[in-house]
Amino acid sequence: MDRLLPLVRGEFDRLNKYNLFTANFVVLLLWVGVAWFFEGEELKLFVPFIFVLDSTMMTILLVGATLFYEKQEHTMNSIMVSPVTEDEYLLSKVVVNILNSLITVVFISAALYFIKGITYNCLLLVPAVIVVTVVHTMIGILLSYHAKSFSSVLVNYIVYVFIFLLPTVLAMFGIINAKAAKYLIVLPPETANILIGVIVRDVDPLRLGFGYIYLAVLSFLLYRFIIKPKFNEYVMRETGV
Repeated sequence: MDRLLPLVRGEFDRLNKYNLFTANFVVLLLWVGVAWFFEGEELKLFVPFIFVLDSTMMTILLVGATLFYEKQEHTMNSIMVSPVTEDEYLLSKVVVNILNSLITVVFISAALYFIKGITYNCLLLVPAVIVVTVVHTMIGILLSYHAKSFSSVLVNYIVYVFIFLLPTVLAMFGIINAKAAKYLIVLPPETANILIGVIVRDVDPLRLGFGYIYLAVLSFLLYRFIIKPKFNEYVMRETGV
């Protein structure tokens, strides 16, 4: 824990140094601005959409960006000669992204309450956002492992959007019918939509339970068998060792 806190502080310093906080805040303002034009059922559909995109796509982008800037700063060289373990380093990424997602929850929830008078059960929202953010932090790290530059990260990101996110968005807005959409639960963004969507609509408890278990298991499997085992290989490649 003594080494984890400095790592988390360093992550936040990096986000601030490279204006990633500012960019994220601008995106949040855009979400609030768009929400201003929605009413009733449309707004009800749009609110979960904000949190789904933030905890999935924004998380992946922030992970990719921070890993890229770490490469620019030669942070990995310092990590190699420090007592910091790979578990602590990777956990710091997860913690920072969870905190970022929770900041989004607080900001968007407060803004929508004061602007639209809309409320929802944050006790249902917070655990959903945490679980979704954890698995997408893992996915963001994985995509970065297979990228040689930030441009490559963006290409991997776009591929992920088309394969995994686009079907979820089409299902959210009824373009994909409900019968076909139920099979999309194997896609992490769709599972995120189910877990987060519970704040505005009824969700089958079995689907809800499956969603939490599925994302928790997926996070564990990604970390245990891909993220952690390939970390040293990634470090060696980035440091040129």
